[in-house]
Amino acid sequence: MKIYENHNINNSIKIKSICKYYLEISDIKDFDKLNNFILKKKLPVVVLGKGTNIIPPEYYEGIVIKPLFKDVCIDNVKNIVSVGASVNWDSLVNEMIKNNIYGFENLSLIPGSVGAAPIQNIGAYGQEVSNLILKVDCYDYSKGKFISFHNEDCNFLYRNSSLKNKNFVIYSIDFISNHKNEININYESIQKYIKINNIDIKNINLLTVSNIICNIRNSILPNPDEIPNAGSFFKNPIIKKNEIGTNYFKLDDLVIWDIDTEYVKVGAARLIQLIKKDLNDVKNIKIYDKHSLVLTTNSKASQEDILKYVNKIQNKVLEVFNIPLEVEPTIITN
Repeated sequence: MKIYENHNINNSIKIKSICKYYLEISDIKDFDKLNNFILKKKLPVVVLGKGTNIIPPEYYEGIVIKPLFKDVCIDNVKNIVSVGASVNWDSLVNEMIKNNIYGFENLSLIPGSVGAAPIQNIGAYGQEVSNLILKVDCYDYSKGKFISFHNEDCNFLYRNSSLKNKNFVIYSIDFISNHKNEININYESIQKYIKINNIDIKNINLLTVSNIICNIRNSILPNPDEIPNAGSFFKNPIIKKNEIGTNYFKLDDLVIWDIDTEYVKVGAARLIQLIKKDLNDVKNIKIYDKHSLVLTTNSKASQEDILKYVNKIQNKVLEVFNIPLEVEPTIITN
């Protein structure tokens, strides 16, 4: 275990952020040392992946744990893929495609680490990572013990799981190794792309699906290496259909997916798109032109700047549509 003091917290929205202690851990044998350090310092703790879905403060008076577990093991006998938590998610997707393993391709180009994927149950284009996970291996740094969660123990929901806000360091995940020829191209934007580009469905394979997803994402989402952002900033709210406010807009103006006879999921991007003209410009931060769920900065915004703007968006959406918006990135606080 390596310990650094007053270390930078890497984050894709490019907030200049420093933490009191920064701990790198690459061997499970060091977890006891980690537990002792945390108990001794008695400070708040956060686990850092790639930093693509966090909003940190300028100074974090706490401990940042940086797991460095990078092994990938494909067992074609047991049909299991065991992956270290710090492996880049998109690198894993590409590795699965090379090995003809199905299910990962729709999750192409999602930024972040493998370890972060189950916490918020990442998903896109008709697929969620919860459909691929067998087991999540963790270390509980508050109790000093190892614990494993099978899929059913994780209580996966839309962008959520029981792994969230827990005192866990995820160090390894077991995924299903599915070699069945089952591709998922039913999502509306995928179907639209296939039609516009005259792609023969008979010739679509894993790589084709991945390339389609990458092209769609690149056309509407900014690359965080070029434009600072933390990905989708708000979850699509789930609400009773009869509670949606219609004083300013009709239901037909919104993007709505039926869940059951009572509840619907509402497209948050469309809600923000409809009200963003009423929001005052804010220094250093703005809504991305091509996708209203994404907030971008000029690398000069602070956590306070971002949260103030987020609050304005939430208040306006609530006022107009009677719909509360929930933030998706993790807000790190002291």
